[in-house]
Amino acid sequence: MRARPPLRAPSIRILAAGFTVAAIGLCLTVSFMIALAFPAPAPARVTLAEAQTVLSGRDEAGWRRRMSPEPPFDGAREGQALVAQAGLAVLLDAPMSEVRVRLLAPEPSPSGNRPTAANAGSERLKRLLGAMALSPGMSFAPFEAAVRQADGRWLTASPPSPWLTPQRQRMGLAFLIAAAVLLPLALWGAGRLTAPFQRLAEAAREERRAEAFVGGPREAQEAARALDAMRGRLEEALKERTAIMAAVAHDLRTPLTGLRLRVEGLTEAPRQAAVSDIARMERLIAQLLTYVRGEDAPWTTEPLDLADLARDGVARQVALGRAVTLAAEGEHLIHGDRDQLDRALGNLIDNAVLYGDRVRVAVTTEGDEAVVAIDDEGPGLPPDQLEAVFSPFRRLEGSRSRATGGAGLGLSISRSIIARSGGEVTLANRAEGGLRATVRLPRLASALSD
Repeated sequence: MRARPPLRAPSIRILAAGFTVAAIGLCLTVSFMIALAFPAPAPARVTLAEAQTVLSGRDEAGWRRRMSPEPPFDGAREGQALVAQAGLAVLLDAPMSEVRVRLLAPEPSPSGNRPTAANAGSERLKRLLGAMALSPGMSFAPFEAAVRQADGRWLTASPPSPWLTPQRQRMGLAFLIAAAVLLPLALWGAGRLTAPFQRLAEAAREERRAEAFVGGPREAQEAARALDAMRGRLEEALKERTAIMAAVAHDLRTPLTGLRLRVEGLTEAPRQAAVSDIARMERLIAQLLTYVRGEDAPWTTEPLDLADLARDGVARQVALGRAVTLAAEGEHLIHGDRDQLDRALGNLIDNAVLYGDRVRVAVTTEGDEAVVAIDDEGPGLPPDQLEAVFSPFRRLEGSRSRATGGAGLGLSISRSIIARSGGEVTLANRAEGGLRATVRLPRLASALSD
């Protein structure tokens, strides 16, 4: 039987569309359930007593009054408006012609006969409808009422119209419940969409294979495969560069060895100069190989006393007759590679001696870090060069003399080693003159926990 091809993961567009449709369906379902579970709120009602109070010149909560020279609207001719108009005329002891009522909402279609102004004379109609309107518990849909004043103007009263009506409260409740139900779904959906890209970033940081780790939608998987392919090409390029540089260094060492043998027969002065040049070339080749190998260099970590490493570096300088002193009390334990950290501290101390003559090295502990401060009495550096000198092949001074010769890789190698050990190195000008190189490494307990 032929094996089934693996199912393709859905794209982000399909997932986003699915989440959107699900959210809309959920909102509609919640609104429908609320409409079924909660009865429709009763419409607002108004009593004739409230209208009478306002039209009589007294205040009523929420009601508004206004004067106009002409009738604001026509009088009611039928239905509830006519009943309310007759009852209000009775309460105000005014003729029907001087009282007018207008419903603010359309009156529902009647089921049967409803009173009209043509059913009887106005006075008889007023008494009949007034009795109906003033019956106990009688109320009406919101209406505007107007009554003619003694000066011929019309006083109009309008009922309160609150913004938060019962219908709007019901709609707001439906919205809040839908939002409360939808929020977990939205958070879950957002997490499903973003989690693969977070795993992609984690795979890039931790240098693990991304394709098998990321998963998720199709776009995230394609990005993971592209990242793995790019990482593979970079690794091949770095291996090729390392192999080329190692081959060049090996090929250079062979003629250098022959040159060293040949200069042994020279007289003292030329021989000493030639041997010095050959030693300088060998140092440059060793530095170049150390920089090129980088992460591929052998690395064996163990508990170390940073004070002992600093003490060994200072002892080598003192043996060469250089003015280097050390201040270190007690143990300052770290976790790292002894040879690599010794090389890093040695490079920093060499630079301090080369450019600052007298050097003081101090080892202390600050919180969870062991700190080495290397102070010199040199001219310091321009502020814009304090970070630039860590770049590969960047010299602290522009000459290529034998006295200060070097490839400009010492500080770059030191920073790479210290960073791989979990620490950092910085340069700063001292207020009293000179430069300070500060190395910070995690203490043993912190390094092991990390």
